[in-house]
Amino acid sequence: MNKKLLALLVIAVLPLMAFDCITSFSDVTISLNLQPFNATYPLNDGSHTTYTGSVVIDPTTLFDQSYTLTGASVYDITVATKGPTLGNAAGTVTVNGITLLTYIGDWTYFNTPRSLLTTNPPAMTRNPAGVNELINSVTGHRKVTFAVNGTIGTPPAAQGVDFLIVSAYVQAYGHK
Repeated sequence: MNKKLLALLVIAVLPLMAFDCITSFSDVTISLNLQPFNATYPLNDGSHTTYTGSVVIDPTTLFDQSYTLTGASVYDITVATKGPTLGNAAGTVTVNGITLLTYIGDWTYFNTPRSLLTTNPPAMTRNPAGVNELINSVTGHRKVTFAVNGTIGTPPAAQGVDFLIVSAYVQAYGHK
């Protein structure tokens, strides 16, 4: 008898309980893995031991435009080099004029891409203001200018052989 009474009580109370329901797909936020922001900087041959460059990337080209972005986060940044040893390398990477990170180490150390997550300082150090600028640019649909300013110990011997590559990996959140 008690079981029947409890079952009737549950049935009577169910309509009074408030349950949140998904009423449209715009209520569902999903993760969007953006394609990486890749910026490649070729080094010129000659007697130069400094290098600079900039690359402009439109973040709207990195994700499906049918989604409305509601947020983003940076989950890694890597620095890589291509080419033979050029001695000690050091530099600064900026995003829209704000320092994103600094790096220092032997050029060949970075021949294997180094992650900001796994590389101990002083090889790479991030600047939170630069990370925030990258996030704000993605969510605000503003173009991102990655610029590099660096030095090397030995000038490159030939043009088109040595490169510095910076990649930023961003996770975005949004809905249809």
